[in-house]
Amino acid sequence: MIKVIKQWTSKVILIALMLIAIEVPPMAVNFALRYSKTNQLIVDGFMALFIGLMLVIIWWAHRTYEAYNQLGQPAGIKVGWIIGGYLAIILGMDVLSYLNQLIYHQTETANNAALGSMLGHNQVITIVFCFSAVVLSPIAEEFIFRGTLINMFFKRGNIWPKVILSGIVFSTGHMSTNPISFLMYAYMGMVLAYVYLRTDDIRNSIAIHMINNAIAMYVLLVQVV
Repeated sequence: MIKVIKQWTSKVILIALMLIAIEVPPMAVNFALRYSKTNQLIVDGFMALFIGLMLVIIWWAHRTYEAYNQLGQPAGIKVGWIIGGYLAIILGMDVLSYLNQLIYHQTETANNAALGSMLGHNQVITIVFCFSAVVLSPIAEEFIFRGTLINMFFKRGNIWPKVILSGIVFSTGHMSTNPISFLMYAYMGMVLAYVYLRTDDIRNSIAIHMINNAIAMYVLLVQVV
């Protein structure tokens, strides 16, 4: 019993450290924004640091994912699941966004507002941040919230506990100011988890995450540039 408690405690601590780590790189962007109009060299340095931190997190998350992976070798890219998963996210998010606007009078989530505030101030910051949002962040987050978290807790056959856990923890990493906005990201995380578990290949959930972020960043860029 004591051994089991220690194992669960170590797993919870590891996930907590990963959740903290994924919040560190954006700090470099915030520092870069302070010098966006005055010192381009400092901006370039902070953005290089940002990319470096993201790559380290991806490496760490991938190593941890491989250590806990219960699904074995990747089963292959499933285009149908990628399309279906993305459409499911769009449909669900549209419904929840409508409820968020109807009940809380919010036209966008606090997380999207924060992302939008980082764009359009400096060309280097905008380019690097968009690249990270579309490529680096989906890879890092899928290895953490799907690859590691899902495989770390519950046995392989327990799909729904894994899906729900992944969604809840994923949503805690995004700014939520009300229950509806929290549910929006939880729902997205659950869809990604379900696709990953059903296809036995994390590349499918990564692809959906990339597509979703690419379109979201395009919408934000249209608004600010």
